[in-house]
Amino acid sequence: MKTFNYSLYKNTLWDSEIINLLVQIHEHKGKQELFIQQKPAVLNTLVEIAKIQSIECSSNPK
Repeated sequence: MKTFNYSLYKNTLWDSEIINLLVQIHEHKGKQELFIQQKPAVLNTLVEIAKIQSIECSSNPK
């Protein structure tokens, strides 16, 4: 498995677009956690549908 050395980037200045994307990811992760707590059955159903669709797409190349 490949390892990634994050210490190479500790002094890197990131542009505002990258920072904005990271903030959005963090916000959506918080929303996901709330959704998991409030509606676990709905989320589990969506996960199962996504798995089935993924398998179907993988099995039937275009």
